[in-house]
Amino acid sequence: MIFLTVGTENFQLDRLIECIDKAVAEERLTDKVFAQTGSCRYRPKHFPYKEFIGFNEMSQHMKEADIVVSHAGVGSVILSLSLGKIPIVFPRRFKLGEHVDDHQLEFAKRIETTNKVIVAYDEEALIDKINNHNLLISGLKTYNREEKDKLIAYLKNICAGII
Repeated sequence: MIFLTVGTENFQLDRLIECIDKAVAEERLTDKVFAQTGSCRYRPKHFPYKEFIGFNEMSQHMKEADIVVSHAGVGSVILSLSLGKIPIVFPRRFKLGEHVDDHQLEFAKRIETTNKVIVAYDEEALIDKINNHNLLISGLKTYNREEKDKLIAYLKNICAGII
């Protein structure tokens, strides 16, 4: 099962939901899909979704998923990593009207260097990375507590500079 999450803020990520919906319709993706679509305007036609779900339900979907596809939101990425998943991160883009700046793109580029996540920067790469997920994760590092603490410290420093 593929679980998609776009977070709970008031920003759409229609590009992600529409891309997956089209790939399912064209049978380029054959796994079952469930999505948390948040503020997206696009409504998938080929898989079930809920706009918003609580933390416990989000955690349960991530635990049960074979593949987690997430926006580049810190909370969503950290949750999936803490549940032992190596997510595919699909950052929102400022130039596409998906956020107020490119902090998700910057975060995705930074966390990609840790070899803890897979990042897809466009729709074709996303479908390719979903279809090759098992191969791609075989070369990535496992996530441990020390590395989690380092990542949390890094994120706190970023937040301290923003606030």
